[in-house]
Amino acid sequence: MRIFELPCFDGRKSFYGKAHVIEHENGTKQLKSYDTIVCEINRAGEFIMLWTGKTQTTTRHIKSFKRFYNMEV
Repeated sequence: MRIFELPCFDGRKSFYGKAHVIEHENGTKQLKSYDTIVCEINRAGEFIMLWTGKTQTTTRHIKSFKRFYNMEV
């Protein structure tokens, strides 16, 4: 497993440690926004929401996560 800070793709400097990517050995990639796993890209390359809440900041994190993995936003 590899964990790293999500790069920011919306013109701001960074997310200041509030968004992390978790890449699992099985190919699954998850986004952790603050302390919650909010979405993932499964081994088949499908994007799946895991959290039903919605905040402006988490939406920014999700958009950057999708852009990082070359998915349509």
